[in-house]
Amino acid sequence: MAASPSRQIPWWLFALVLGLNALWLWLYIVPAGRSEAGLLEITRLTARLSVLLFFLTFAASALFKLWRSAMTRWLLANRRYMGLAFALSHFIHLGALTAFFLVSPEEPALVAVIGGGIGYAFIAALALTSNDRAQRALGANWRRLHLTGSWYLWAIFLNSYAGRVGEGREPEWLFLSLTGLVLSIALLRLAAWMKLRWRRLARQAV
Repeated sequence: MAASPSRQIPWWLFALVLGLNALWLWLYIVPAGRSEAGLLEITRLTARLSVLLFFLTFAASALFKLWRSAMTRWLLANRRYMGLAFALSHFIHLGALTAFFLVSPEEPALVAVIGGGIGYAFIAALALTSNDRAQRALGANWRRLHLTGSWYLWAIFLNSYAGRVGEGREPEWLFLSLTGLVLSIALLRLAAWMKLRWRRLARQAV
């Protein structure tokens, strides 16, 4: 969750995350109470919102380098807040997931608990250090922390969605689309890196 040169906080972004979650609670929990099916649906919806926010955060720099426009410039300037909105969304997802396992006979796999726990530790660390003061205090370690944490979360999302392709629980196209969205982050970042590298080589050749 990199630093942002923008100082105007887009509060509407956080309101949108909270508003969508309030809507889902009203649609899936209020009518039937804390039902297993309702909570499961909310865990799915919150996870999908989170992966979209994660994409916009982690791919912001690459999108700006590849396609400079007012939209990608705004996204780059506000990626800190996009990352914080992602953290808010995914901790809400954790709450919904916890509530689901409390009412369901199903138990989470140990590997999922450990891997997910590390992921949430990274999310907390990234959110708590997404400010100018922490960036100055950590120096070069700030970038190492944010890159390591972001790539770890990328791997978690990729495993979560690619691992469900072919299971038949939900429409195949949905998991394929979400897997493609996660993979596109790596491809965009690679393309942006190659573009900058070619530009440097071209300057050296002149």
